[in-house]
Amino acid sequence: MRKIPSLAGALVSALLLAPPASERAEISLPRDHGSHPDAKLEWWYYTGHLTDARKREYGFQLTFFRLAELHLAHFAWTDVAAGRFRYEEKAHLALPGMAGADVGRLQATNEDWSAEESNGVHRVRASSPAGDLDLALRAQKPPVLQGDRGLSRKGPGPSEYSHYVSITRLSASGTFGPPGRGTPVSGTAWFDHEWGPGGLPAGVAGWDWFALQLADGSELMLYRMRDAAGRATPFSTGVSVSPSGSALPIRWEDVTFAETRTWRSPRTGARYPAGWRMAVPRLALDVSVEPLVADQELVTEKSTGVTYWEGTCRVVGSRSGRPVEGRAYAELTGYHGRDVPGFELP
Repeated sequence: MRKIPSLAGALVSALLLAPPASERAEISLPRDHGSHPDAKLEWWYYTGHLTDARKREYGFQLTFFRLAELHLAHFAWTDVAAGRFRYEEKAHLALPGMAGADVGRLQATNEDWSAEESNGVHRVRASSPAGDLDLALRAQKPPVLQGDRGLSRKGPGPSEYSHYVSITRLSASGTFGPPGRGTPVSGTAWFDHEWGPGGLPAGVAGWDWFALQLADGSELMLYRMRDAAGRATPFSTGVSVSPSGSALPIRWEDVTFAETRTWRSPRTGARYPAGWRMAVPRLALDVSVEPLVADQELVTEKSTGVTYWEGTCRVVGSRSGRPVEGRAYAELTGYHGRDVPGFELP
């Protein structure tokens, strides 16, 4: 069962008594990039792939979570050439100058980490011992409303859903490194925003989420909800986004999916999948996905209390018989017990 960080314990009663969010509500952007106080759980998620002038490759993750009045955040940085992965975490109550998220616009902060959107440009900042990240992200495609017009079901129950919006390709430019001496970096990013009551079916052990950005200008998101036996539940799904930005829902039964190898964490003993073969015949797409660095595990005992794997990956394969390649981010939860980030409290 999911662990509860001590700072969150005092909020559990209030959270469980909070009025439920509306299941069906029309999504309007950019208004709904902002916070939704009627939702018990909410997160803003950025992942991306960057290179510097020497063509060194990096991956980053910056996430802001809101659990009632508790604000949590994770920042992770992968240096591919060095085989190095670092992450930091924060947890604060919503207090002026400390942490919060605005209603009606994207403005999420946690100490000196922030994400904001203005006129289609997302600005993300995070500092850490590994270096300071400062990026401008510009959407290259329109937002995608995941699921049924933005309603993404995790199960059949009345609280087992989220509202879910993605921007599947943003250009990224900025710096990473010591304050005032950051190295210029550029690349692509992916943005997800989910909010809702946070229910997860009792039989679900975790999920595997993949965000593929291919060199042909297309993207593919696949989302496998796993039962205790590791099988995909009926609420597993996906979406394909064409180079022009049109979105095509993908049913899990139309996906051929197989794990090809595993990796065991030397810290937690959790065993994670560490390679996948994915084929979507209706897209004429057949690819392999593999981590660029094996150890990209986060043990977030100071914030969400969750252990999960989230990292940058390579993609190689074919589409319509022609070679295709790209990069991906994968998130793997529930392999260290049922401690799933962002979902239902015990």
